[in-house]
Amino acid sequence: MANLCPDCKMSVREQWVQKYLSGGISVPELAQIAQIHENTLYGWVKNYQKMGLDGLRDQSRAPKNHPNEYPDEVKDAIRYIRAEALKDEKRYLGPKVIACRLEKQFGLTVSHSGVGKFLNADGLIPAQHKRRRPKKERVKRCRIHDPGELLQLDVKYAVKSYAGHWFYEYDCIDMVTGVVYGEIYELQSNFESILFLKSVMRKTPLRVLGIQTDNGSVFTNYYTGYKKSADPVNPRMHCFDLLCRELGITHYLIDPGKPAQNGKIERFHGTVERDFYQKESFKDLNSLRRKFRDFLYYYNNEREHSANQYLTPLEKLKTFPQYANIREIVN
Repeated sequence: MANLCPDCKMSVREQWVQKYLSGGISVPELAQIAQIHENTLYGWVKNYQKMGLDGLRDQSRAPKNHPNEYPDEVKDAIRYIRAEALKDEKRYLGPKVIACRLEKQFGLTVSHSGVGKFLNADGLIPAQHKRRRPKKERVKRCRIHDPGELLQLDVKYAVKSYAGHWFYEYDCIDMVTGVVYGEIYELQSNFESILFLKSVMRKTPLRVLGIQTDNGSVFTNYYTGYKKSADPVNPRMHCFDLLCRELGITHYLIDPGKPAQNGKIERFHGTVERDFYQKESFKDLNSLRRKFRDFLYYYNNEREHSANQYLTPLEKLKTFPQYANIREIVN
């Protein structure tokens, strides 16, 4: 920059401002000489006239306030929702669920990304070990439109009794709404499969058209007895298939060795293992059954599901006109 005094104690900015204030030269002309933008020189002059020499020092570019920072009301509501879920539901809520509950409970509309940033800044996200999931083969899905059009059904080990025997959990889940029905039995056999399906049909308001299971012997004999029947004209059908036929239900089988085709019920089994069995204790079979029913009531009527755009299964079911008057899902 030309025409400045190198030995002068004034800063470069102050010297240019003083040249302008001394008169005889315009800002555009002085800016051209100084080889700086006109707006920069205007800013220096304005700051000097307003704050003196302090106005010519470099100012922090950080915002003096944070327009996107939540007010205390929102922060307190986030902390409250998270603490209540940890106490009552024994689980950490993610940002999307918290954002959903903020709107439902407090009428506060916030973005889930903003909630996530606040949780992270507030130290409310627990450290987790990242697990690399194995690559799964994609399953071709059929189009399901209405509740009851297809239910996935399966059985899993529940917990061991004090005598060392396993209890068994039968479940089915509606593909459209995520409504789940379940029962705990002492045995796993054809008899329990029949009992469970009859129990579901008594309780559910859904018009069940199809049920999908794996190829377990408690559900089918298609790969064991049916195709090997001594009488190919009148093969002996499995009792579960016979009950489905009697009820007007189509029984679908997944491909052998492809459990991912029953992925919705398999995912529920992971949820119930993590959020129920690992957090509860049971004195006996009655205690297990009672607590399991309570968990299913909470799961169907109170717990938001990402697959339902954060509606509960009950709320999702009520979006269909024929089920709009359903008040609760009871197991």
